[in-house]
Amino acid sequence: MDFSVFQQLGVAVALGTLIGLERENRFRRHIYSSFGGIRTFALISLMGAIAYMLSEFSMAFFVAISIGFVVLLITAYVMTTYHSRDRGATSEVAAILVYLIGVLSGTEQYLLATIVALIILIILHFKDPLHTWATHVKHKELVSTIQFIIITFVVLPLLPNQGFGPYEFFNPYVVWLMVVFVSGISFVSYIAMKLFGAKRGIILTGFLSGFISTTALAYSFAEMSKKSKGDVSPYLLGISVSMSALFFRVLLEILVVNGELSKLAAIPLLLMGFAAIALTFYVYYKNKDKKSTEEFDKDSLRMESPFQLKPAVNFAVLFAIVLLITKLVVNMFGEKVLYLASFVGGLVDMDSITISMARLAQTDISLRVATVAIVIAVITNTFAKAGIFFLFGSKKLAYKLLRLFIPITVVGAIGLLFI
Repeated sequence: MDFSVFQQLGVAVALGTLIGLERENRFRRHIYSSFGGIRTFALISLMGAIAYMLSEFSMAFFVAISIGFVVLLITAYVMTTYHSRDRGATSEVAAILVYLIGVLSGTEQYLLATIVALIILIILHFKDPLHTWATHVKHKELVSTIQFIIITFVVLPLLPNQGFGPYEFFNPYVVWLMVVFVSGISFVSYIAMKLFGAKRGIILTGFLSGFISTTALAYSFAEMSKKSKGDVSPYLLGISVSMSALFFRVLLEILVVNGELSKLAAIPLLLMGFAAIALTFYVYYKNKDKKSTEEFDKDSLRMESPFQLKPAVNFAVLFAIVLLITKLVVNMFGEKVLYLASFVGGLVDMDSITISMARLAQTDISLRVATVAIVIAVITNTFAKAGIFFLFGSKKLAYKLLRLFIPITVVGAIGLLFI
């Protein structure tokens, strides 16, 4: 006997029971009745699994059971809405999905079945917060969401992922990806500020962006700080948090590409990383003022829209120009100006410089040269954040960033003396 059948049925019943438990718990807490409970959903999932198993003998079994289930579900919905005030169809739609979970379990797609079940559970359990959030969504926020979805999931996949122009510097996909990064960070930051408060939301955004694109984060925050009329120190904290993550991200990339180089590069990068963490705590406690935080929250929540395409496009154009300059320098002068190339390339892109140097250190250049080049790029990338605020954001904040970055740079330079 094939014992995998018991696993298929067991997973189906377990996931169906879990969703049924949530439904029954909600009905009891809110003292009303609707379609289905713990037993009903367990049986629906079991029915889905059995229907799929029977389809191996004849597809007619699967079709007949599925049609019968849908008819039963429609009848139950009509009866429920007739005898109660509840006009929603959430439980009925959940039942259809649970039936499909049973089918997925029958096909042994356990991971997908579990993920679908968890998504259903989250949507069902957080009904009240979701409805509250939906009632507070503004028209401009909804339009911004649609715009962001279009540029990310419609425009980006359509662009060619190949180089054009001199030295193939212009890659439409990569350049537009920068647009997605900048607008995406602004979008996520806006949502985080609304959910957790402006200051805590910016800290969370800064940490996550430290592992994606600190340059895109700086440009996004620069635009926001320029529009802010209140305290802008939380933006300083957000940039500081992102920079703390950056040094560890670079070291992780080196470790993946060239383990031998990571041993040498770890000295300056870890020193800079821990210095950045120490300064982040300093910035946090220095600006831990309740009054200024409240003013900042009110000022930030007056932002009209979380999505701004024009600033994101401006950054993408700047990114493409600097990328062209970097490629010109490397192709015209080669390794003789390796450090200069790292300096220029660090203005916009740490990842390509880091990976390139790590690969070159395997065959063409020494570990020390590669480490120095990476540290130069990191330092350039660090000070580029202040430059972005000078050009596009709050100049007062730019000066604060400079004072913050100088000690980090000094620590990194000292670290180079020990390699």
